[in-house]
Amino acid sequence: MHEKSKVTRRVFCRNAATITGVAMAAGVIPIREALAQQKLSKADMKYQDTPKDGQQCDACVYWQPPKACGLVAGDIAPSGWCAAFNKKK
Repeated sequence: MHEKSKVTRRVFCRNAATITGVAMAAGVIPIREALAQQKLSKADMKYQDTPKDGQQCDACVYWQPPKACGLVAGDIAPSGWCAAFNKKK
């Protein structure tokens, strides 16, 4: 056999790992996209219509004017608050 056509154990394992990784990533990505589109309930996020400790929805990165949130389902008050509050920079 020629030296160039030899497949070493190292080459075989590297290629097998690459193929396995690609196959796993292809199966995971659609699941993540589906989960990213689903919003959580107000109860799950401990939403309240009033601010908490100076934090309120319209100062959060997830706020979507005029009355929506990127994470929480339903109408959201600009002066509301939830456990996912993340201040805008």
